[in-house]
Amino acid sequence: MPQDFYTLMLISAFIILFFAGTGLLIKKKYQRYIGIIFLIRTKYGIKFIEKLSKLPGWKFIADFAIVASLSGIGALYLSSQGRAKNLSVIFLIFGLFACFINFHTLELFIAGLLFVLLFSAIIRKFPNHYLLFVVFSILIFTITARGYLILVPHAQMEILTTLPMSILISIFGLPAFIIGALTTHAYEIIFMGSEIPGVSPMLPGVKDGEIGLGFLGYNEIFIPIWYGIIALVILLTSHEISHGILSYVHKINLKSTGLLTFGIIPIGAFVEPDEDTMNKCEGYKRMQIYVMGSFANFVIAILGMLLLTLIASAAYSPDNGMLVGSVMNNSPAYYVNLSEGTTIYKIDNENPWKQLQNLSQNKTLNLETNKGNLTLTTTQHPKIEGRGYIGITYSVPVNKGMENFENFIRILTELLGWIILLNFLVGITNLMPISPFDGGKMVEEVIASLNLNKEIVEHIILAIIGLMLFLLIINAFPILKIISEIF
Repeated sequence: MPQDFYTLMLISAFIILFFAGTGLLIKKKYQRYIGIIFLIRTKYGIKFIEKLSKLPGWKFIADFAIVASLSGIGALYLSSQGRAKNLSVIFLIFGLFACFINFHTLELFIAGLLFVLLFSAIIRKFPNHYLLFVVFSILIFTITARGYLILVPHAQMEILTTLPMSILISIFGLPAFIIGALTTHAYEIIFMGSEIPGVSPMLPGVKDGEIGLGFLGYNEIFIPIWYGIIALVILLTSHEISHGILSYVHKINLKSTGLLTFGIIPIGAFVEPDEDTMNKCEGYKRMQIYVMGSFANFVIAILGMLLLTLIASAAYSPDNGMLVGSVMNNSPAYYVNLSEGTTIYKIDNENPWKQLQNLSQNKTLNLETNKGNLTLTTTQHPKIEGRGYIGITYSVPVNKGMENFENFIRILTELLGWIILLNFLVGITNLMPISPFDGGKMVEEVIASLNLNKEIVEHIILAIIGLMLFLLIINAFPILKIISEIF
């Protein structure tokens, strides 16, 4: 039967399931907004969260999360709340990491480590709010600047962009990163005519006959529906459980847990603490509760990356060659009949991965493959000026002896990739410095702790809200054009 028939059947089944499930939710009389957005409250999971809260170390983890999220300002805030003891240990952890990524000789590493140990002892013995702010900001700057150069090797060519951003992040943390990224993209939209939105909602859709989740303006990102559901369940569960654990740590009971759904599709989760008790507790306790959601998402993303690296290193090796994925029409590979599933062992008698790193145009290449030897000439890359083009997508073939598990490994690595991406995106988005996001509540707590005049506090918060709304509107503007083209 034609592919279109299966696509139509799949879409029809999804629509029937969606409306049948939504009808059942309406019949159950769950709280509704705008017709089909449901707030489903339950008591399930509360006992489990309460048991987890009895494990030791949660307050320290929350303090670490505050510094990791808000950098120097976070350290200043914790110092003002009498948390210097934890800050000395946090400084030691950040310092060890800074030494590891910055110093590549034993002598420098030992010197850096001694400096970190000395300052950690000074922080513990003689805590000073402004000293802590300065040393943490400098320390996080060394991590941010070096980390950026590691992740983006050509970043040294963009020092005028990276240096100010690294300074802002080291002082104000991830909210500064969000504002910086939105500002940069807003500039590109206004002055360079970019048609890519800086913010975009995740919506259900269909691509090549498959139902999944995607982002308007980002056609290359499409998450198959079951991968998306599993990733969403993991990120929402970890995010809200973390809020709930810190609530119980601070003796704030949970009234309920639950889901926010669009029809039957989960779009959010929540834990509902006792609001009266929450509002009466100390500010730093609320801060610890707010910060743990995003921090849990970052932890899940990091664990996912470690697991993905472990699986990839065990299952794949570049020495096995290069496995051809799709072949582009009218490309050099297309004209020499290089086909999907072919393994390229050598290019010009060299490792194919090394050869393709700096590929020039109009270059003749000799390919040694599992289907015989081929010769092709590269052309100009359609998107990158001066770069050669073969016209294939490629991956690493699985190691010998693991062929029978290839499909399982592929599914698991793809799922982990989506879990990592969505947890990172949600963690960052949730730290946006505007309510109702947790980042907005955290910024309000920090400003309130500065003992400023109430009117000044209100003006600062309104200025931040105004800036964020302006940036969000500009960054969302290309979506209007995308919607107009659809309809």
